[in-house]
Amino acid sequence: MKKIQLLVIVLFLAAGAAFGQAAQQHLEQGIQFYKNKQYSQAITSFNASIKLAPTSPTPWFNRGQAYFYSGNIDKAIADYSQVLTLSPNYLDALFQRGLAKNRLKDHLGAIADYTRGIAIAPNDSQFYYNRGIAYYDKGDLDPAFADYNQAIKINPQYMKAYVNRGSVYYKKKQYDLALADINTAIKMDAANVEAFNNRGMVYSAQGLLDLALADHTKAMSLDPGYAKAYLDRGIVYNKKKMNDNAIADLNQAIKVDPKYMGAYLMRGAIYFDTKRYDLAKADMEKVLVLSPGQKLATDTLARIAALPK
Repeated sequence: MKKIQLLVIVLFLAAGAAFGQAAQQHLEQGIQFYKNKQYSQAITSFNASIKLAPTSPTPWFNRGQAYFYSGNIDKAIADYSQVLTLSPNYLDALFQRGLAKNRLKDHLGAIADYTRGIAIAPNDSQFYYNRGIAYYDKGDLDPAFADYNQAIKINPQYMKAYVNRGSVYYKKKQYDLALADINTAIKMDAANVEAFNNRGMVYSAQGLLDLALADHTKAMSLDPGYAKAYLDRGIVYNKKKMNDNAIADLNQAIKVDPKYMGAYLMRGAIYFDTKRYDLAKADMEKVLVLSPGQKLATDTLARIAALPK
């Protein structure tokens, strides 16, 4: 009888090993698909791994990553949450769930996840940096500033933290301090697109329009697909009353990103100011499609409707 029981146990162990090996194979296959940005195939492989090993957090996390980078943020959050149910201190899942929540403008949810991550790993500068982004996106500049400071304190070479702290200074109209941080970032990485573009915005705010143009142009040369640089250079051209140049840049911004609300808004404002009301109307209507209730667009359309026929 004991020999039969032992045989049953051995058979169960062998079956478990086979299931485990198959789950690992599907996992590895999914990771390879993921690395090749073949997210649909990756998800299929991770599904198979999860079916065979539902209590392992790893395939859930990897499927969450595939969902995230294929644009299915809600499903990504669900998978990260399952990971955290299975393994509450899984830092990568906390970090990614915070990122996903912030993407959906759930800033408080993101802040909560990053705060939980900081409690587990208080010397991880990335958690402070990303919590700073969530605070900044929520409009809470002081805690964002404190988090960027802490990220820099932990990692003095954290270039992106200098860029983002510079953005806080810019919002606070502390332009000299903003420039100091952005210049530090550029010294660390002379090919950082955002740093050059942000410095252009600071120069523009200071009225140094030629310097602003140079930095926005530099940002474009580093990344021709960076739509914000075209918008910001268009704003500078508008300040210089070079509206044809401004419109050309805004057209390019929209070409790069057809859903770039800010570019439609700025172009519509220029069209209105130059009395091209039909074009202004079309742009402001597009703004309201992209951002229902946007005040400037609503007000501009009301002003156009009130014009004499």
